[in-house]
Amino acid sequence: MHWSFAIAQDIIEKRKEQTHVVATGITPSGAIHVGNLREIIIGDAVHSALITMGVEAKLIYIADTFDPLRRRYTFLPQEYEAHVGKPLSEIPDPEGCHSSYADHYLQPFLDSLADLGIKMEIFRADALYKSGMYVDVIREALSRKDELARIIEEVSGRQLPDEWAPFNPLCAVCGRITSAVVKGYDIGKESVYYECTCGNKGVASFKGGGKLAWRVDWAARWKILGVTIEPFGKDHASPGGSFDTGTRISSEIYHYEAPYPIPFEHILLKLQGEGTKAKVTAMSSSRGTNIPVHEILEAVPPEIVKYALPRVRPEKHIEFNPSLPLLNLIDEYEREIGGIGGGAAGKIPFRHLITLVQIARGDFSHLLEIIKRSGYELREENEEELKEIKRKARYAENWLRTYAPPSVKFKLQQELPREEVKRLSDAQRTALKLLAQELQEGVTLSAEEWHNKIYEVASATNMEAKEIFKAIYTVLLKKPSGPRAGWLLASLDPGFLRERFEAAEKR
Repeated sequence: MHWSFAIAQDIIEKRKEQTHVVATGITPSGAIHVGNLREIIIGDAVHSALITMGVEAKLIYIADTFDPLRRRYTFLPQEYEAHVGKPLSEIPDPEGCHSSYADHYLQPFLDSLADLGIKMEIFRADALYKSGMYVDVIREALSRKDELARIIEEVSGRQLPDEWAPFNPLCAVCGRITSAVVKGYDIGKESVYYECTCGNKGVASFKGGGKLAWRVDWAARWKILGVTIEPFGKDHASPGGSFDTGTRISSEIYHYEAPYPIPFEHILLKLQGEGTKAKVTAMSSSRGTNIPVHEILEAVPPEIVKYALPRVRPEKHIEFNPSLPLLNLIDEYEREIGGIGGGAAGKIPFRHLITLVQIARGDFSHLLEIIKRSGYELREENEEELKEIKRKARYAENWLRTYAPPSVKFKLQQELPREEVKRLSDAQRTALKLLAQELQEGVTLSAEEWHNKIYEVASATNMEAKEIFKAIYTVLLKKPSGPRAGWLLASLDPGFLRERFEAAEKR
């Protein structure tokens, strides 16, 4: 049984609700990355399991757009120092392409969710506050301020300042939501009186004039949106952490049962330079140590992402390496699940396509010729089939450009690499000559036939096959290694190969 069904079964047994709301949410302080995606994937998997088991459920996403900009991150220009402390929804887009800072980072992620086929209802925190949905819970929080402070201090073990309030006013002058102190409030008028460090004294409405403190806000939104299930990072689940605090606040202040928790381990980014030890780091939007979801979906098909992340139980961490391990995962997917893409595209292994696009070098017509030469049937009059090949080829090209290690990359040499060929042994030259003799006019060999032929030549010349492979790569790629030789040779024009092998033998 997949872990999502085990969790769904446990939810059904422990919760009384007939309809469930699975909530996810992220603060768009920077690029929303693959690490953030785990929360969504877990929520989507449990939601799907509940639906499959006949339980009514919906999946929602809360974008914390009303959170403040905590600091000027390294990827922001110097002038954004002036925006620190302001809500993300009220800060201009650093590149001027969206209506706000929040939408600049949120929208590409929402587009990625569509690519992944994940459907959910989207809520923006700033819109929730401005619409008045928080008014009742703000009223309750301010009326029971002392009880809230006691709960937070008891659970977290930290002492709150004397002027602490559960509501953070948005200063009408400096625009910050982190600098004002509540001096009083009027429940009837739904207003808070504040003084800001900028010198302003003002009045903030419960309706969009500020937001609840984080631990209070989390519990309040459970009640507002009817949340019954929520995945969240393990840091929130630590003893005395925000979930423990939220559970007490939800129960004692809002009289609402806290959602079924699904704590999860994080996704770690594993990168390795050529000849260096792999480095594992935590993904972070603010530090820029991440791979944005929309960027990984430019390099690998969405079905691979949806295959990779749910394989691991939530309580296990994931080391995400977009280089060779990701290519190996694509191989596994194609073996166990099926080909990627429709028509001919689905029959060409992704790893083989990595070879073909490097030979074609961006020439789509040439790519189609190579595909046919490699033994794949292709209906060139079928526009949908060509579209699928273009789509898959684009993934291969982007993966090569962005994540492929140097060992996978190659360039087919248009001229014989003479200096490298000089270093070949007489036996290697003889082997190339024998291979050239197989390529009489009109003769083509499949990848398997080429593979077998290389071993036949190795036996006939009393050589190790690896020395012949090395010679082939040297004369074609100017390097001693390369992609699977059978695939490479079957992809190339037989006349070109014969001339190249004969030229190498004569040097």
